[in-house]
Amino acid sequence: MKRIYDSLPPSTLLGFAVRIALTVVVIFLWNLSFTNFYVGDLHETLGFYFVESFVVGGPFAALFFASANYQMRLQRRLSLLSRKDGLTGLNNRRTFMGLAEQRLRRIRQGVILLIDADHFKRINGTYGHAVGDQCLEEIGHRLKWNLRTNDVAGRIGGEEFTVFLAGATIEQARVIAERIGKPITFRTGNADDCATFTLSIGAVQVAPNVSLHNLLVRADDALYQAKQTGRAKMVVWDSNFSSSHSPNATVA
Repeated sequence: MKRIYDSLPPSTLLGFAVRIALTVVVIFLWNLSFTNFYVGDLHETLGFYFVESFVVGGPFAALFFASANYQMRLQRRLSLLSRKDGLTGLNNRRTFMGLAEQRLRRIRQGVILLIDADHFKRINGTYGHAVGDQCLEEIGHRLKWNLRTNDVAGRIGGEEFTVFLAGATIEQARVIAERIGKPITFRTGNADDCATFTLSIGAVQVAPNVSLHNLLVRADDALYQAKQTGRAKMVVWDSNFSSSHSPNATVA
């Protein structure tokens, strides 16, 4: 049933015309059958019945398929909005978790990166939230340009982003993180005045029997260490790191 429903909305002008024509033909045949069965005789020519079917049924068919096309486009847009972060275009938290879980089950190796903008509250406080949004968009662009086809990226809250580098080693993750972590330039809103901000990154190697949730906890511990020891760098999780800090207490 879903396949039939999905095939109704025309995707091209030609498809729209073909669907209307087929509908008119069906109405024409139904009109002939109805007249022949109940009246017992066709009092007009076949051309008359076809024109009648086109004039009466054509507009209703056009309205139906136009409505179906609009509804399908609206449904796709709503589906996209429910899966993507509206500001950066990256996956939202729920979508990222689902896609990363799928990749983990299939590939079973890789690196999780947890990325946070340094001193982001200061940017918002000094230049305003519009400039802060611009900075977040720039992070989104940076991730899209530097990740591979099988990697999964998402914005999981505020100025915090996460990436699953599918199948990557720590050495490969360092190369990618170095590209991602370069200082990002942004306009402050005052003429041609520009400023820069940096990113801190916590990394963890995927391990057997460790859930995605626990991997993110470890990446958060590594991110905390990156923040505490100077920012603007990547720190790889170590079993000696403490998990006692609250995720909400990560240094900005």
